[in-house]
Amino acid sequence: MDRYLSKIYKTLVMAMIIITAGCGKGFVDLTPQHIIDVGTYYKTESDITAALTGAYSNLREIYSNYWLYAELPSDNTQVFSENEGGYGEFDWLTYRPTGGVSGPWNQAYRTIAASNIILDRIAAVTIAANLKNQYIGEAKFLRALMYFNLVKFYGDAPLILKELKTEAEAYSYKRNPASEVYQQIEKDLKDAQGVLPPKFTGLNVGRATSGAAKSLLGKVYLQQKKWPEAEAILQEVIPAYTFEPNLSKLFGPGNDNNSEVIFSVQFISGGLGLGNSFAHAFAPSKSGTSIVSLGAASNNTGTQDLYDAFEASDLRKTAYLGIFKDGANPKIYYWAKKFVYNVPILNEGENDWPVLRYADVLLMYAEALNQNNKTDEALTYVSKTRVRANLPVLTGLSKADTQLAIEKERRLELCFEGHRWHDLIRWGKEVATMQAFKTKYLSIDPRLSNMSITADRKLFPVPYREINLNPLLEPQNPGY
Repeated sequence: MDRYLSKIYKTLVMAMIIITAGCGKGFVDLTPQHIIDVGTYYKTESDITAALTGAYSNLREIYSNYWLYAELPSDNTQVFSENEGGYGEFDWLTYRPTGGVSGPWNQAYRTIAASNIILDRIAAVTIAANLKNQYIGEAKFLRALMYFNLVKFYGDAPLILKELKTEAEAYSYKRNPASEVYQQIEKDLKDAQGVLPPKFTGLNVGRATSGAAKSLLGKVYLQQKKWPEAEAILQEVIPAYTFEPNLSKLFGPGNDNNSEVIFSVQFISGGLGLGNSFAHAFAPSKSGTSIVSLGAASNNTGTQDLYDAFEASDLRKTAYLGIFKDGANPKIYYWAKKFVYNVPILNEGENDWPVLRYADVLLMYAEALNQNNKTDEALTYVSKTRVRANLPVLTGLSKADTQLAIEKERRLELCFEGHRWHDLIRWGKEVATMQAFKTKYLSIDPRLSNMSITADRKLFPVPYREINLNPLLEPQNPGY
């Protein structure tokens, strides 16, 4: 466990205890203030409210880089700049225990620590029963979301469910089997869905709802191939949301928290350090003022393979991807229109990151239906995203062909959003897909010779620093 975590367990860093800045996105308009001793804090309703708000604020750091860990390793996107900025290890699957894999680990455990403190302390605080239950549900949702990230990225992980008071205690944990971590995730989400409201309004929009808990639980079931359970819980979500018919209304400033958003990480501009860097990271290199005026890193641009996967009549081909060619430079960049717009100040993007949205739920539900031998019904749901994209409905396909159709729809509909890599892993296709990608494009991009494609790449190594601090985290994941 990172030594920074032990400080959190002893004194809550006030980056998680924050005040409203009044800039239009309600409870997420926040700025760090002080460091407060946990022994004198968590006494009042406002203390708990601020602590929970702070736990949400951690998500900005996590999801600012989520694409790096969950999209870049796949065949959808690539590092396409002249300077890879250290991101090549994720693009080429050459993760190292001493490399950039520590980010998801440390970020997740910081939020888990905050959630555990809230859950342990809230019982003694005087708060109306319904609000107390809601706060408990929100803290459990956040803890479950973080453990889901951990188990996807690292497999076995320390399962910490209480406030840690000493450094020695923090370093006493072994890694629990992934199956046990999944059990706790399921329990937290089942608890949360029963006490969270179906929606929030006004300044509270952006908090976790019962629909978010159910949707995440469905995704958790799906990743474990628990098809009947996934079908049952996702079926409950579908009537509660509205499909956004207009692709131009799905992403970008002014479209956040639309009818299709189930849970998203909220960003805001205004010089408060609450914006995102998506435009800079995703826009094509040397793009000039026509796309972004502050230059670009091209760290998450679409691949030729992704672009070619769209049919010519698919509206998403131009709605989700832009094309840029830099003069005489032979490179063609397929950039993410979902997340790129002309941000006047670096790292001040205010478009949100969608963690869960309705189209994802529809396609997850279709996959569960098909695996439960309800293929005709599955085709009805997979066709919904196709019809919006100006493609015909699908009928009369076999179970196997329906699965392939679902896989393609998930790739296209959810491109750039951080689903592709773990979808491939769930389908058992990550090695074959990336090997085929390398073979097909090696002559065009010689850097692909660096790519390491083996079954152990489905998991990151546990960061070396964590094992060095806590040898109980051994053994290391296979292949490292």
